[in-house]
Amino acid sequence: MDARVLQIRALDKKTSDLKSAKNIVPQPSGWIKTVREAIGMIVSQLAARLGVTQPRITKMKSNEDNLKLSTMKKAAEAMNCEFVYYFKPKTTFQNLVDEQAQKKAAEVLKTVNVNMALENQEIAEDEAVKDFASDLINTKIKQIWD
Repeated sequence: MDARVLQIRALDKKTSDLKSAKNIVPQPSGWIKTVREAIGMIVSQLAARLGVTQPRITKMKSNEDNLKLSTMKKAAEAMNCEFVYYFKPKTTFQNLVDEQAQKKAAEVLKTVNVNMALENQEIAEDEAVKDFASDLINTKIKQIWD
């Protein structure tokens, strides 16, 4: 079995437990402020724990989307939290790959079918797309993203 297949299965298994993360949405005021206020920590206390000034905390809050991951991790640790991030596919990683391979296969075969139609040799598209997509996944996975 291909190591990549094992890798994608393991990744899907690891992230399957995180399905409930659908309910986790960004907080309008930002995570730092939301958590800080929830645990009863004031800005000056967080600033002291991070070794920065109070205005820096205010800037962090207003620019949270652009903070470095290391800064987010430090802020989380200063509030006795763990900073976690991951890429969550809309379905599964396997479905993501399958769908992209189907799109790429259909795109390639559409071009082929135009040329074949001129010679009256068109191929059945549905089965050909499935077969070609499978071949792309198994032998030329990197090409599906071109």
